[in-house]
Amino acid sequence: MTGICRNIVLRAAAGLSAAVLAVTATLAQAPRSVTILPDIPEAPAATRVPDISSRLVLLNSTVKVENSAGVSVDLLPKLEVSVGSKIGFRIATKKTGYLILLDVDASGRLTQIFPNPTTATHGLRDTANLIKPGRPLTLPQLGTPHGGANFVADLPAGIAMVVALLSDKPVHVVDLPDTPPPGFAPGDTLKYVRDQARTLKVPNPDGGRLEQPNWSIDGKFYLIK
Repeated sequence: MTGICRNIVLRAAAGLSAAVLAVTATLAQAPRSVTILPDIPEAPAATRVPDISSRLVLLNSTVKVENSAGVSVDLLPKLEVSVGSKIGFRIATKKTGYLILLDVDASGRLTQIFPNPTTATHGLRDTANLIKPGRPLTLPQLGTPHGGANFVADLPAGIAMVVALLSDKPVHVVDLPDTPPPGFAPGDTLKYVRDQARTLKVPNPDGGRLEQPNWSIDGKFYLIK
């Protein structure tokens, strides 16, 4: 390497070293500014509020009460209905029995909707509400004695329930209170109906002696909107 080139390289290296030292000195003299951020926990994932369909499924999955006959009731066509729309019911059983259908509206008011209480007290034959295994009953059903029945969703809006009571003895009307006790909750519906039904007695067909039926019970929550 020539002397000129060597001198240029040396001067460049010296200049670079001086610059590095100058920057280092400046950084050493500069006041430090450090901001310590407090630990902020991550926001929890938003809790998903279940939609009403999921809530109905959940409520219906918790329905458990005495049901030795395996009676079941379903709402037709679905569990969400609009005020003024017609609805139907499908009831099946694993044992023969006499069916009573009750509606419990969103305020807790109980109403017998099948058999029609007025018809039942005016010469309704004993087998009119008899259902048997393997022969589900659909209400209303054209071409049957129950074809003229119409069930229409009515106010109040909210979560209601249909309850199927199956008796092993002939019974057409149940005398239940119109309203539940104070503090009544939807989840208590079947237990409340069961406890009331246990107080009912029906005449023995032979001698008129009062007997207590064995009841099987099922229910379905549904929404009126």
